[in-house]
Amino acid sequence: MVLSIGWNPFYKNIKKSVETHIIHSFKEDFYGEILSIVITGYIRPEKNFDSLDALISAIQEDIEEAKRQLDLPEHLKLKEDNFFHLPEGKIVNNR
Repeated sequence: MVLSIGWNPFYKNIKKSVETHIIHSFKEDFYGEILSIVITGYIRPEKNFDSLDALISAIQEDIEEAKRQLDLPEHLKLKEDNFFHLPEGKIVNNR
């Protein structure tokens, strides 16, 4: 996942926000669910863009960099951390 924390100057936001882009594709939507995340690194500072295409291109580059970083051993081991696993018997949205 890649994450943006800030004011998103391209959209001229006046409130600070957190936007999470999930790289993995899931079979079902999970709107309304709790999302547990861990920030493992920093890719680049927030900046304004001249066009929506430039913003989209930068996000795609961020995603590729995140994939490279997440393949590093120190990040791969986080997949097994208890933080990302529901306790035995815990049910979310009847599943």
